[in-house]
Amino acid sequence: MNVIAFEYGARAATDFLDTHQLSARTPFQTNGWWRAWVREAAGAEGATPVLVHVTRPGRPTPVVGLQLHQDDGTALLRPLSWPWADYHEVAYVGDVSSTGPGSDIGGLAEAIDRCQQEFGAKLELSDLITDGPLLRAVSELGVAPQPSNVVFWLDLTDPDIVRRVSERRDMRRKLRRIERLGTLRLTCADTPERVAARLPAFIDLHTRQWRDRPDAVAPFDGGVVDRTFAAVASEPSSGARLHELWLDETLLAGWFGFCHDRTYYAYRTAYDLAHGRDSPGHLLTAAMVTELAAQGTDTFDLMRGAYAYKLELPSSRAPTVTASREQPSPV
Repeated sequence: MNVIAFEYGARAATDFLDTHQLSARTPFQTNGWWRAWVREAAGAEGATPVLVHVTRPGRPTPVVGLQLHQDDGTALLRPLSWPWADYHEVAYVGDVSSTGPGSDIGGLAEAIDRCQQEFGAKLELSDLITDGPLLRAVSELGVAPQPSNVVFWLDLTDPDIVRRVSERRDMRRKLRRIERLGTLRLTCADTPERVAARLPAFIDLHTRQWRDRPDAVAPFDGGVVDRTFAAVASEPSSGARLHELWLDETLLAGWFGFCHDRTYYAYRTAYDLAHGRDSPGHLLTAAMVTELAAQGTDTFDLMRGAYAYKLELPSSRAPTVTASREQPSPV
């Protein structure tokens, strides 16, 4: 028998996350990411967190992170931390072995259906992982998935791909030119304390790059975006990392991302416009790919968005999916 429970509201959600350690497929379902986003961003996004968990003897306990919105009087259930997160999936309470019993897909479907009934809401799930239990569960409810976004990644276990990124002819030429100006070095802040210390410089770099640009998405503004990044960075379980490329003591480029399960998730990048002709972002990517591959990282996940620099790399690509379901009729 399944036992379905809801944790409704920011306080209930954070109490649950403070009490239970989660296993997550991506960094966007970790305790650290969810907790920071609930505390800092949910209110600004007009979202009420809803954690749905399903307990069944002999099975892992999945947790579905959702958030309730009101849109012109219509109640909507979206994935928790939408639209900030690039991937949405379930998490599990405790350590879940890949060789143990799988998800109770029927129980997940029942829980999602009951959640819709409870809040009288339409379900709008985007950026679902194509082979994940969350998509399988909503598919059992009769939802027909549609393409959502294209995501890109580099296979760092393939030496040829690593070589093609790190030894591009145009990059070698720019590297030689910039090295005539000084010494290049790559650094990585890899603890909450170190990330916190370097985050203001990254925010300043990103702000200067995107200032006055109409296509800026969730730019740093001294408010909720800055606070949420700082909160995520302070959470050890988020796996936050901040890589920086320096020319002597000048910061050329930075990448704020996450190391999770032998994958690096490249979340937000910035570079110094004064050195734009030298492609500091490309040089940073090449240096990171080389270092991460040497450290045993399997994948450099460039995530969603068909930006030009991703198309220039020897990246693989695949779609995430969207699943929508109207408010079900009362039982």
